[in-house]
Amino acid sequence: MTKIALLYGGYSREREISIKSGKAVEKALKQLGYNYKVFDIIERDKFIKEILEYKPDLAFIVLHGKGGEDGTIQAILEFLGIPYTGSDMKTSVIAMDKVLTKMYLKNFGIPTPDWTFFTEEKEALNYRPDFPVVVKAPTEGSSIGVYIVNNQQEYENAVREVFDLDDKVLVEKFIKGRELTVSILDDEVFDIVEVVVSEGFYDFNNKYITGKTQYICPAQLDEDVYKSIQDLGHKVYKLLNCKGPARVDIILENDKNPYVLEVNTIPGMTEFSLLPKAALARGITFNQLVEKIIKNSLKR
Repeated sequence: MTKIALLYGGYSREREISIKSGKAVEKALKQLGYNYKVFDIIERDKFIKEILEYKPDLAFIVLHGKGGEDGTIQAILEFLGIPYTGSDMKTSVIAMDKVLTKMYLKNFGIPTPDWTFFTEEKEALNYRPDFPVVVKAPTEGSSIGVYIVNNQQEYENAVREVFDLDDKVLVEKFIKGRELTVSILDDEVFDIVEVVVSEGFYDFNNKYITGKTQYICPAQLDEDVYKSIQDLGHKVYKLLNCKGPARVDIILENDKNPYVLEVNTIPGMTEFSLLPKAALARGITFNQLVEKIIKNSLKR
């Protein structure tokens, strides 16, 4: 019987979301009859000792944020010779950092909002952007450290907040439009999910707390626009050499101009998460989605 090491929790600011995702996957593994063991990656040496003793056929990674999506756990598993779900170390390093992702995609002509970034807080505070702009912590997920700002005071406050979270700040042109996401599992492109927020934007609060966010799947778009956005998401997935499940977040301006915002190589697997919603629209249940991720990973 296939032995699965289920990795969730970790030490990032997204720990609680990772636990929710992990417990949902754990429930599916139990119902599917898999032999599995849960590993919470907090103490690295202890984890390495325990996973080597367990000798899994596959590590199922549900670690969101730093330590999970940034190539760290992938590097450890590759060194130990343990196959794992999702993208490899190199892809994870690029996709986790929004600045690196934008630089990489720009080289291939992929549309992404204009931006600049700073590694020094003083330089960032002296910058005078054309408002509105979005200030982001480039290596955080779940919309942690994301601020839409409309004046210099808000901007400076946001910059200080971001430098408390990250070692650099991304300042991005604000694009008003529809928030869309394309979920992909290997070469299977799922239906587009549109995220509709009644107040503010799709931040941490609206993702996980308010319960007011609407999810429309499939998104109501003209057929040619719909197909072009799916194709764009798939192209980005291939350019970054993603593997397994991933999600490409896009903002659509004026119902015709898409801009890629970021790529998520370990999409959430909670009740609010977009990948399971997109899969379900295709008739794939949560348990079937977990099974597909495992089987596709073992084929590599």
